[in-house]
Amino acid sequence: MKSLPYWFLGLATLFGLAGMIWGIAMGISEDFTLAPAHAHNNLLGFVAMAIYAFYYRLVPAAANSRMAVIHFWLAFLGALTFGPGLVLQLLNMTGVVIQIASLLVVLSMAVFAWIVWTHRSGLTNA
Repeated sequence: MKSLPYWFLGLATLFGLAGMIWGIAMGISEDFTLAPAHAHNNLLGFVAMAIYAFYYRLVPAAANSRMAVIHFWLAFLGALTFGPGLVLQLLNMTGVVIQIASLLVVLSMAVFAWIVWTHRSGLTNA
């Protein structure tokens, strides 16, 4: 099985590519109504996932913890649902998806913060 940093970075590239295609489509259509959802896709899907990948690569002990796997699934599901949830919110369709996605994203960051603070010796020795 591939390592946790591989999965985080692999997903980051897919979210980044999707965000670029989305941005180009908005530019071509000259309709930027969904720009906030596009920006959140890039931030949560590309930037955050890439940062997680590099952290786990730098601190392998953190990547080998059960909490890191929980973090992966929370981050992935949060990033995957946040963009579409925000689209629905921006189009006044529903706020339920964005609320669930927001909760997943916050829980993901809380778990990541706990992992970073409990594995801080991994970075001080680097």
